[in-house]
Amino acid sequence: MHFIKEIIKFLLSKTISLKFLERLSQNIIFREIIKKKNPKIVSNVSGSLKKFNQDSWNETLRHKVWEKIPEHIDINSNIIYLEFGVWKGNSIKYFAEKYKSKDSEFYGFDTFYGFPEKCLDMKKGYYSTSGALPETSDLRIKFIKGLFQESLADFLNKLKPESKKKTVLIHFDAPLHSATLFNLFKLNEQFKSYFFIFDQFGTDECRALNNFSKSTMLDYDLYLASIMNYSPEVVFGKFNN
Repeated sequence: MHFIKEIIKFLLSKTISLKFLERLSQNIIFREIIKKKNPKIVSNVSGSLKKFNQDSWNETLRHKVWEKIPEHIDINSNIIYLEFGVWKGNSIKYFAEKYKSKDSEFYGFDTFYGFPEKCLDMKKGYYSTSGALPETSDLRIKFIKGLFQESLADFLNKLKPESKKKTVLIHFDAPLHSATLFNLFKLNEQFKSYFFIFDQFGTDECRALNNFSKSTMLDYDLYLASIMNYSPEVVFGKFNN
């Protein structure tokens, strides 16, 4: 019997990859989080991903959450908005248009050469703009080019004290566990309470948030969520520290 068990373990080790186990654990994690935090579900859709283009995806999942954020952050507020994962700049421009105060600040972090490694079903370099920054006429919007691990610390060290006093909204839109976890720990050194958006929460992002929250014992609320095929896509909430 012992020999048979060892054979089964060996076969499982060859057929079940670490990535498969990570995805399985993420499924458990996000289900527990959504059940415990009980956000308001503002969009719940199912079906084949092939029926969505970028515009319909935004309208059906992202914008349904984004348009409710002013119920929690007044549109007349002076905010500082940090976005991790910019690509063409659609998200940062959306929030700059929503929060028009001349004293609000908007910063987008990206390599602009796509993912530094394979991510989900996307190859290294996916979302590349070949290094080109998004075009904008809004002088409040600034882009910080490079890996988060190389750019964020210097940015935070140079951030003015008056900027830190503004309402903080962080947009996590880079579904790599290592990058998201690094950002969460580094941001915690400067911002003890802030609003956040996770753009693809059913991926490595939920695992990064769960690891961070447990490691620091920091609690948070989830206010809003959109659901795609029973998996949370976009969530909005706030750290309570």
